[in-house]
Amino acid sequence: MKCRLAVSTGCCVNRPFAGILDELHAAGVSAVEVGTPPRHFDPWRTDEVTALGARLKRLDIQPIAIHAPFGGLLDLTDPNPQHRHAAIGAVLSAASALRDVGGSRVVVHVSDVPRAGQNLSERIGHAVDSFRVLARACRYMNVTVVIETPLPHLIGGHPEDFAAILESLDQSRTPVAVCLDTSHTTLGGHWDRFVRVAGPRIIHVHANDHRGHRDDHLRPGDGTIDWTHVRESLEALGFEGWIVLELACPDGAVTSYVETAMRQARTLLAC
Repeated sequence: MKCRLAVSTGCCVNRPFAGILDELHAAGVSAVEVGTPPRHFDPWRTDEVTALGARLKRLDIQPIAIHAPFGGLLDLTDPNPQHRHAAIGAVLSAASALRDVGGSRVVVHVSDVPRAGQNLSERIGHAVDSFRVLARACRYMNVTVVIETPLPHLIGGHPEDFAAILESLDQSRTPVAVCLDTSHTTLGGHWDRFVRVAGPRIIHVHANDHRGHRDDHLRPGDGTIDWTHVRESLEALGFEGWIVLELACPDGAVTSYVETAMRQARTLLAC
């Protein structure tokens, strides 16, 4: 296994990216996934994109990916085509911002709508169509679309839902990759199944822990996840890619919290 550690900047959703980047740099972080919460970073604003690029360059931090905006009306599975088009536009705006600052992966949610009571075949069909559009457009920007495994109660969060999406996307014509989220998949007891479903498409991992009931975004080792099994699964897969610590914002200093998180992740995942 060949893995490298990065950290998501979006952990502190109510704090602008500049201060977070400074604290991550102080923690020894050299690569980040840029978050896009509204009060953190706005990929639609040219001045913020320019400022982000300058800050990353000054701190010598590599922007490996961006997490596209999501939630609300931004839903790639929405039966309303106008809502889907808005969601596609948001992803492309994020991808364009990332390209401008030197990154190459845009992480995308399938949906944040609970799967119960939904017409899953219709919703999954809309997701497939949306990913086809995104993959085609992002290819011209040299950006890879990376589909994140959802929480178990959401559309796409069951392995069979996710498999249906991937099986409908021909890699030769619609190249997409997968971000395996350790919390989302283990909360549903589906880690092994998602690893089998996504296989070699897995190039990105969101690493965070939980206490067994909700998506807590804890540091690896602070919760109940079996990290030995996670590491062995990735090793068996021959994983090569980024492992991104996607953490909740701590009550105290970000720098010391991230330093400990990086140390624990290196130990548990042998990165």
